[in-house]
Amino acid sequence: MPEESGKARPVAGRDIATLLFLGVLWGTAFVFITVGLQSFSPLLLVALRFDITGLVMLGIAAVRRKGSLRPRGRAQWAAIAVAAMFNVTGYHALLFIGQENTAAGLAAIIVAMNPVLTTVFSRALLKDERVGTGGVLGLGLGMAGIVLIVALNPGGLDVRGVSELLIAGAIVSWALGSVLVRRTRHGLDVFTFVAWHSLAGAGILHALSFIVEGRNVKAVFDFWGVVSLLYLAVASSALGFAIYFTLLGRIGPIRLNFVSPIAAAVAAVGGLLALGEPVELRAIGAFALIAAGLVLVTRPEVTRRVANRVARFRGQAPP
Repeated sequence: MPEESGKARPVAGRDIATLLFLGVLWGTAFVFITVGLQSFSPLLLVALRFDITGLVMLGIAAVRRKGSLRPRGRAQWAAIAVAAMFNVTGYHALLFIGQENTAAGLAAIIVAMNPVLTTVFSRALLKDERVGTGGVLGLGLGMAGIVLIVALNPGGLDVRGVSELLIAGAIVSWALGSVLVRRTRHGLDVFTFVAWHSLAGAGILHALSFIVEGRNVKAVFDFWGVVSLLYLAVASSALGFAIYFTLLGRIGPIRLNFVSPIAAAVAAVGGLLALGEPVELRAIGAFALIAAGLVLVTRPEVTRRVANRVARFRGQAPP
């Protein structure tokens, strides 16, 4: 149920635990993306991932029998179209292409900017997700984190720098899609919803792969390539999306996106241990700025307390 404007509903313990689990699933996914890109072209890897995800989720939805398997009405079709275009195609295409030249941990830190962008779109499009000054300050800190990453790239706007910007574009697509999906109030069973938007997105991605990657497409079904594909499709996407969209209805997009810094931390550790990727100083600085921005966005009372203390220090009454 939507929250009342200006009131924050407490988050249940089970939702916090589920959020942490989702952070682990999505954090390790960044490592498996890097591994999978050694065997597959990025757009083909994403398309195959969502082929499998869609079929798995459709099978689960058929077994569960929670409502109709066929979308009905404008709201349900609109939700599927939005998620296919923004959450599947836009986000994952840009992320996978960008991560060809970006470390797993750094990619996840850029993606951690997602909650701040979600707040901006929520303010514009949802009546039940409002923030005040904290949202503005949080956005500024988050953007400063992205600027720090790009500005301190040793090669400037080289292939690596452009790849990092592509990942930043990916989170714009995800944040906008998340808010637009919630706005539809589509009412589809979560497994049915994920199944259909995954299959629709996979179709778009296959077409893009054919157009962009063409005859140069890479597809090597070796051991680690298959393991990565299955992990991304079943664990990260099928299970991860089911958890994500379930929590989306329970706690809302702003608080749900606490998953981003959790995933970033998991990806950084995973990249270091599994891939030998160093944790760069600019990544640590960006993570600190984005995390601070996230606190201001999701905990507006922090901003109010700071403002009250400043007002008392100056001898002024708080607003």
